Amino acid sequence: MHRTILTGLSVMFLGTQAVAATAMIGKELQALLSDGKVIALGGPKEGYSGELSLLKDGTAHGQVKLDSGDVISIDGVWRISGNTFCRTWKGGRDAGKAVCKTWNDTGPKSVSVLNGKENIGINPWK
Repeated sequence: MHRTILTGLSVMFLGTQAVAATAMIGKELQALLSDGKVIALGGPKEGYSGELSLLKDGTAHGQVKLDSGDVISIDGVWRISGNTFCRTWKGGRDAGKAVCKTWNDTGPKSVSVLNGKENIGINPWK
């Protein structure tokens, strides 16, 4: 189950909502994350909740707590490559691999995350 959650987090961020939005380009992603962001993960009915800090130095740290009570740490690095958000986590099924996703602007405090054309979740922040 931990692998499933960490794989889902490669979106970093799970959900099933379809969101009509526009794909962000590299400059927009860079501007959005230039000062870092703390992103909410999961939530009601998702099976887990937590948060992930994307720091402006390109590192990321966070954790999720499963409904079972288990806690999974998230640690690694992130970068913008072309028009995608890429991350490499230290643990999980794809440990050490760069995973890149498209982010679509859905409003002033959220993006939807796509793996190809599949919407894999919403990333909100405060």
